[in-house]
Amino acid sequence: MSSRISNNILGIDTSQPETVIGLNDKVVSWVSKRNQSKELLPKIDRLLKGQKVAPGRAGKEKIRGVVVNLGPGSFTGLRVGVTVANGFGYGLKIPVLGMSEFDVIKKAYSKIDIAVLDARRGELFIQKKSEKPKLIPAEGLSREIKVGDSVYIDNYNLVGLIHGQLKKAGTIYIPSIGRKQKMQLMLAKPKLPKKFSQVLPLYIRGANITLRARGRSGPAAKPKK
Repeated sequence: MSSRISNNILGIDTSQPETVIGLNDKVVSWVSKRNQSKELLPKIDRLLKGQKVAPGRAGKEKIRGVVVNLGPGSFTGLRVGVTVANGFGYGLKIPVLGMSEFDVIKKAYSKIDIAVLDARRGELFIQKKSEKPKLIPAEGLSREIKVGDSVYIDNYNLVGLIHGQLKKAGTIYIPSIGRKQKMQLMLAKPKLPKKFSQVLPLYIRGANITLRARGRSGPAAKPKK
C-alpha cells in the first residue's frame, strides 16, 4: 500500500489501545493505556511540527481538514478522538470527516457483503452492505449470512469462535491490515465535506458502567428526602 500522501489532512484513530495519527506520508502509532486524553494533543503537535504544518498558517502549510475514526471501539477513546477532531474543525473552520471502522475496511475491500469485527464478550460488530452496523451474539452470525456471501473477518482470533457459523459463506477474507495501514486508507483521497459540521462517535454498545452504593454493586441508592 502506497504511503505517498501529501494533502495536509490530519488523521486521528483512537478507537483501539494502539492509537494512530497521520499527516501526509507520516503515520505515528503508540499503545495508550487509557491515557489518550493526555497523549493525543502533544503527539499531534509533534507530528505537525515534523511535517512543517501549523494550524494558523495559510497556503500549502495549512491543515485542510481532519479525518477521524468514529468506531466502534473504546468508549472513552472514541470520545477523546472525536472531541479533538471537532475542536480542530470548529477552531480552524476546516471540514471534519468521520469514518467508521467499516468505512475504512470497505476502502480496501469494496465488494464484501458482510464485515465482522470482534466485539469481545462472545459478541460481534457486523455490517451488511446497505444496513447500519449492529451488535450480535457470535452464535447468531450464520443467520446473517446468505449462501455465497463474501465475509470479511477482521481478526484471526475470531476464526476459532465463528468458524462453524461460516458454512454458507462463499469468499472469506481474513486480512492482516494493521492500524497504520488503516490510517493510510483513511488519508487516501478522503471525501471531505465543504465546511465544518460536528461528527459523533459510533457507539453500537453502550458504556460499561457499574454504579456502586455503599461499597455494594448494583443500582445506586436513592437519596432520602
